Amino acid sequence: LDARVALPRRPGPLWELAVLFNGMLDRIESLMAGLRESLDHLAHDLRTPLTRVCVRVERALQHESEPERLRETLSDCLEDVREVLAMLDALLDLAEAESGSLRLEREAVPLDEVLARVLELYEFVAEDRHVTLHTELEPGLRVCADRARLRQILANLVDNAIKYSRPEGGEVRIRARRDGERVVIEVRDRGLGIRAEDLPRIWERLYRADRSRSERGLGLGLSLVRALVTALGGDVEVESEVGRGTTFRLRLPAA
Repeated sequence: LDARVALPRRPGPLWELAVLFNGMLDRIESLMAGLRESLDHLAHDLRTPLTRVCVRVERALQHESEPERLRETLSDCLEDVREVLAMLDALLDLAEAESGSLRLEREAVPLDEVLARVLELYEFVAEDRHVTLHTELEPGLRVCADRARLRQILANLVDNAIKYSRPEGGEVRIRARRDGERVVIEVRDRGLGIRAEDLPRIWERLYRADRSRSERGLGLGLSLVRALVTALGGDVEVESEVGRGTTFRLRLPAA
């Protein structure tokens, strides 16, 4: 892929063909580099929990004899296996959403009910990270959506906002309002922010702006959010400033 066609000295059909061919090779090379990077992330994030399972099982077989200790080991292994299954489920959901084969059960979904359930799930996570959750919803908002997929979208955004909030004294604010035939939902954090050069790529599969791997996960959350929002007939955008935080804005059909 390093080779390129030499351009003819004079412009003409052959010159244009050579430019197109070289451009195609540039694109293929870029895609291959992205694929290698994605596979590296995938292998790392799937291998880590599976390695923990193997180590725990081997230790239990060699050293553990007390039923209570064995029960703890099995519980830890189950947690790691569920983590792997969650990653694989996210990959499958993303593939189905992008291909248009995802089954959706649309209904008039009360937004406050779904959001309350999501915040209940993340209440202790936020408390552990000293992050405060705030909501500002217009009363009576209903979204034409699949309830489970809407919950999945909001959970990914809230999880992302908590994860990248400031370690102490951070806050996540969720707002929602009616705008014509759409319901606008904003999830805003006062966290690290996203660099301008990373913003166009945050929707890509397995892409993570944070190269440190300090946060676990495949980096599928935002790509899955966009795919699900699109499947529901909506759109999503992001605004961010390094050091000041990030806002994700969804527009979904109102019911």
